[in-house]
Amino acid sequence: MRRLNITALVVGLALVGGLTASAQKWPAEEWQVAIIGTTDQNHLDNAEVELDGSTSTFVAGGHDIWDNADQFAFLYKEVSGDFDVSVIVEEIELSNAWAKAGIMARQTLEPGSINVLAAARANNDMVTFQRRDTPDGGSASERLVPDGLGFDVTFPTAIRLIKNGDIFTGDWGSDGTDWSGDPVTKDGVTPTPPIDLALSDPYYLGIAVTSHAEGAMTTAVVEILNDTPMAVDATGKLATTWGAIRSSR
Repeated sequence: MRRLNITALVVGLALVGGLTASAQKWPAEEWQVAIIGTTDQNHLDNAEVELDGSTSTFVAGGHDIWDNADQFAFLYKEVSGDFDVSVIVEEIELSNAWAKAGIMARQTLEPGSINVLAAARANNDMVTFQRRDTPDGGSASERLVPDGLGFDVTFPTAIRLIKNGDIFTGDWGSDGTDWSGDPVTKDGVTPTPPIDLALSDPYYLGIAVTSHAEGAMTTAVVEILNDTPMAVDATGKLATTWGAIRSSR
């Protein structure tokens, strides 16, 4: 795993119970880019992440985020508690149908860490909702947008990931304002169940991109949506949301 420093950015913090949300400038060392996996394979060592305003552009390799170990580029910060985070995946270069970009929460930066991922697939036909619930164990997935059922998934695609205690729910939409439902609402389709996964504080939260292609890179553009304070529960926990990035690689 290799880390690249990010200079600075602004995030928003919100407290429940009617308190006023405020913007906080996190120190540079709290936002990083990690190259997860064996860096001499699948062009991982050539990964780049550029930040321009609220938009992150990834040039990333990696075999996959799947099975017993992951290979991908990760723009992340270390956090604690619950969150409600949304991004818009503007585009993913079709290095492979299973190239993907989305929001990830994971316990460690080791390739086999437990994790949850809500991500768009490069060929536009689904939004995957997946997890690894045992260190170095296998991965499993559901579909926030099932393939082959007539869903209109095109780029840009908005993705949302929510953590409330040990329960993760995902959602998708076209603009980051109108979401699909529970999280999928369509006649004849059972709503995607939440994922139950215990992440100990602190853990890592960010944007993950993999090319899913041997010897090839993918380019993905992901916009972090403007900060909207959201109360996660009624216990007074801190809710983590993202504001505008003000940084350069």
